Amino acid sequence: MDLRLTAKVAATGEERAAVDAVLGPAPSQWEGGARRPEDAHMALGGRAARERRHLLITVLHAVQERAGWISPGALDYVSERLTVPPAEAYGVVSFYAMFRTTQPPGTPQAPGAVVHICDDVACKVAGAEALCAEMTRRFGPEGTVSTESTGAGP
Repeated sequence: MDLRLTAKVAATGEERAAVDAVLGPAPSQWEGGARRPEDAHMALGGRAARERRHLLITVLHAVQERAGWISPGALDYVSERLTVPPAEAYGVVSFYAMFRTTQPPGTPQAPGAVVHICDDVACKVAGAEALCAEMTRRFGPEGTVSTESTGAGP
């Protein structure tokens, strides 16, 4: 099975480090590591591979926390390390609204913050619409890159 989304993009060192911080170093070529002589003759999988699939969301969170988003290269590497089909990994990333599949605003040296405001029924009753209106007034419409500092955070 080919676990590549695209042959054009590789995970960055930072993305690989985020995955490896959760899963540990890749022990073989079959799991995204360096090729060993025995890798040409056997592949491990089945039960051993399925036992780590539950780490998919944890690993995706680690990549996004470190890189700011989940790039196609990072998704390839995650799929390879967990032996998860790329379509399944992409399905998880695209299903959850808190995962980003596009690079956030800002530069790599100074990534921008992204604000999420819940606007489901319970949150609307609690004032989410007023909060959304205030954020739009203060920072501009959704998708706007703002240079204004809120004074919050470090």
